Amino acid sequence: MNRLKKWIRYVPDRIDDGLRYLCGRMSPDVRLICVVVMLIGFGCLSIYMTVSSIYHIGKREGEQLQIEHIRQMELHRGINKDSINIKNQVDYGEPKKSGSATGERCNA
Repeated sequence: MNRLKKWIRYVPDRIDDGLRYLCGRMSPDVRLICVVVMLIGFGCLSIYMTVSSIYHIGKREGEQLQIEHIRQMELHRGINKDSINIKNQVDYGEPKKSGSATGERCNA
């Protein structure tokens, strides 16, 4: 672990020394031109990435997203034995005159 800490400290120092050596060999005018060119280049790249990402928002998701219309549920067409179905409710009031099962029970 101690070796890793030394290596982590050594690498940035080595990079820093290399940059100082390269910049030290340049004249102040060349350094200024280099900094301005890098500033303009990175600024243009940043603006391009921002505009490009705003332009492409939702473009790919829209192609992948497919909207289906809601279909009617397929219900079983068998005999309903629900107590909430109006046709199957038993009328405990007056007997029906149609001769149904409930009417026969009331007359008996």
